[in-house]
Amino acid sequence: MLKALIVDDELMGCQALKKMLEPHAEQIFVTQFCHSADEGIRAIKALAPDLVFLDIQMPGKSGFDMLDSLDQINFEVIFTTGFDHYAVKAFKIGAVDYLLKPVDMDELDAAVERAVERIKSKKTSAPNVEVLLQNLRGGQSESMQIALPTQEGIFYVPIKDILRCESDANYTMFYFTDRKKIMVSKNLKEYEELLSPYHFVRVHNQYLINLRHVKKYIKGEGGTVVMNDDTQIEVARRRKEDFLTELAKLTIR
Repeated sequence: MLKALIVDDELMGCQALKKMLEPHAEQIFVTQFCHSADEGIRAIKALAPDLVFLDIQMPGKSGFDMLDSLDQINFEVIFTTGFDHYAVKAFKIGAVDYLLKPVDMDELDAAVERAVERIKSKKTSAPNVEVLLQNLRGGQSESMQIALPTQEGIFYVPIKDILRCESDANYTMFYFTDRKKIMVSKNLKEYEELLSPYHFVRVHNQYLINLRHVKKYIKGEGGTVVMNDDTQIEVARRRKEDFLTELAKLTIR
């Protein structure tokens, strides 16, 4: 039986989530509700939970502040939040589990099963949470990291070191400035959405490039981009205008 805490400033939210967890009663026992970050910190130190459901937006300290206050994160975390576009992108980049309120039962079940599996296999998600907190503290592409899940495990890499991404059906190949590469079992569209705030542009159905590593642009119907590793990438005609606009913005800075 795994011990769980629910940290949420709204009592009704705590009660509703506990009710939704009833199908997992043989695996998870909710030991306590905490209605503030400080209560959560005290409960974590006293009870040593296996799993914490953590609301982000609370009066006073946020859920992120609570985690930052701990010496170590030796439990699984499932974040709960109202819709916040920036936070959701941060969760995805850090590969951490999160639930949007109102919580969907199927998404809760899936998140719980993943957490239980990690606890049983002792493959903690603490490094993912640490990457999330580091990204939130830094907030700039120069310091941001992304978690890339692969068959071998999760790789944490600086976003600034990604040269380009290439679509391979439902997979994405990442190419780096040190000429290493990593295959990830997610499609390119997902990474286009995550990386677009960090000067990445889709120039072709198959390619997503980091504008900071563009060496040269050769004019043509769509044109060709030469990257810093001398790779030449075709620019689709319909994507040419957007690419040149974003490249000009970066050049002006």
